[in-house]
Amino acid sequence: MSLLGFLRGVVGTLLGLGLWLGIKHFCNVPDRYLPGLQSIAQAVTDIGPAWASHILATFSRTVIGSCLGVVVGISLALLLFKLRILSWSLPLVHAVRAVPAVAIVPFFLLWFGFSEVGRYLLVVLGLGLNVLVACADRLEQPRAVDQLLFHNLGLRRNTRIFAYWLPRVLEDLLPTLRFGISLALGMIVVSEMLGAQTGLGYLMQTSRATFSLNVIFLAALALGLIATVLDLALQWLWGRLVTWRT
Repeated sequence: MSLLGFLRGVVGTLLGLGLWLGIKHFCNVPDRYLPGLQSIAQAVTDIGPAWASHILATFSRTVIGSCLGVVVGISLALLLFKLRILSWSLPLVHAVRAVPAVAIVPFFLLWFGFSEVGRYLLVVLGLGLNVLVACADRLEQPRAVDQLLFHNLGLRRNTRIFAYWLPRVLEDLLPTLRFGISLALGMIVVSEMLGAQTGLGYLMQTSRATFSLNVIFLAALALGLIATVLDLALQWLWGRLVTWRT
């Protein structure tokens, strides 16, 4: 990310904070609808050091689940492409992908209980299918240069999986991966709300029962911070790995 892009992000964040404080001050909104700085500070004091464990739990689950989902999605797309059944599999993939994550969580709770396995599999399913579809668009609709290359070399299009197609797939994945971070984080939070003992989703669920809006608001800010950090880290890592695109 360039310095100008970083400065824009900082200014945008400060404008958001200024808008929040301005509405709170000038419109005199009660804390039960929009917590102020004092209420947020009280939430930090009430939870104490446990905040770190909740943030770390959600952060680590999102990172691990996202990495697994990306690996599974890319690997499955390349495998189906190699077997020449990728296009035949896409209707089923689209049908499963259309099911909301909230509707899938109860099944995973029944199958896996409150174990971490169910949460990771939920992210792998949700993110992995989106990555698979993104890869399929690239593999099933090759560019003219791809077709010309394989024609001149006398090769079939579903060969050179790792030497040629994997780098080509990675070139176009960044937008999908950036969207996937938010998707994975949302699925993790939903799963934490419905069955966990740690995490920001669990904290928001318990705070709802006690009408602690300041804790919920602070947890939402923490989720936004996690999403921002992961997005910046992804862009930096992608720029270092996919060097041939630039």
